[in-house]
Amino acid sequence: MGIGTYTESLFSIKKCTCKYISWFSYWDSRTKFSKTSALGKRVRCYNVFLGNYSSIRDYGKAMNATIGNYTVIAKECEIGLGVHPTNYMTCHSIFYKNSPWGFHPEWVKPVKDIVRITHIGNDVWIGAKSIVMDGVTIGDGAIVAAGSVVTKDVPPFAVVGGAPAKLIKFRFPQEVIDRLEEIKWWNLPDEKITEVVELFHTINPTVDDINRFFPPQKQTL
Repeated sequence: MGIGTYTESLFSIKKCTCKYISWFSYWDSRTKFSKTSALGKRVRCYNVFLGNYSSIRDYGKAMNATIGNYTVIAKECEIGLGVHPTNYMTCHSIFYKNSPWGFHPEWVKPVKDIVRITHIGNDVWIGAKSIVMDGVTIGDGAIVAAGSVVTKDVPPFAVVGGAPAKLIKFRFPQEVIDRLEEIKWWNLPDEKITEVVELFHTINPTVDDINRFFPPQKQTL
């Protein structure tokens, strides 16, 4: 994808109105983000949805991806690399797309359903120089260690690392994970988070800690 893909972003007013969008970041017309999102220097986004308070740091690339709220993607990460069909005689794109080639349009027959959307949840931390392959889903609250290559789905609140990335542990006991998935704090308005901010400063929160701020709903018969 050449610079023409990102023309809309070159002089976008969002670089003035969005506090944490670098003047040296680029995105295409299908990319969406909010005033609280952050794009670092030389970040490139193609068909990306980036949630509230989420960031892609310097030199990162993201393509065909949805990224939730409060997710941090560290420097030099690549989210979605693009895929080629593997069940034809060749994988070469000159036979199914004109760009960037264009030498033999008579050779081209577009391939359907080749795009695979990568889904990254809320409150995810992806360490520097990691790669997340096309079509992978990373669950809410997960952590990807720096330098990892994620080729398979990652469960919520899992910690994974390596190439290919493998499960190392879970961040919390299952009962805590269950409550966090119930309250979905990342969808709360800012005002509510201000009211319960003490919980976010609690080390190793327990179910009791969470329940003090988010009383469980009583079940009705």
